[in-house]
Amino acid sequence: MCCEKVYGFTGSSAHTWLPEALVGRRFGDKFDGSGSEINLVAVFHDSEFANKDFGITAQQAAASGLSETRMSSGFRSIGIDYSYRHSINKNWQIFGEVLYEHFSSDVRKSPIARSNYEAEVGIGFIYIF
Repeated sequence: MCCEKVYGFTGSSAHTWLPEALVGRRFGDKFDGSGSEINLVAVFHDSEFANKDFGITAQQAAASGLSETRMSSGFRSIGIDYSYRHSINKNWQIFGEVLYEHFSSDVRKSPIARSNYEAEVGIGFIYIF
């Protein structure tokens, strides 16, 4: 098997639920999780999470000079992400990830959003028990 379609709903954060819907493709023929994967991702947020990241309370507005902003729940962004995992040995893998997230019009209106997108690059290690 060289390729596998990936579908799913994922998401959570430390304090609230941040659901994601994704569709993608995994490349590789190993069953140890190594290989690469590319996904299209739609992200939704509740009002608590939206205001934590992009809202501005009256107190924050007074201190910063930015206008008070209240965010509602709904569509946050659409994006694409690519990840790669490589087995180092039986218990360790190294991974890398690149993500591009294009914000919804509601998020882009927030004074906190400095642009209409967010890009991330990450590298890390995974320990397999």
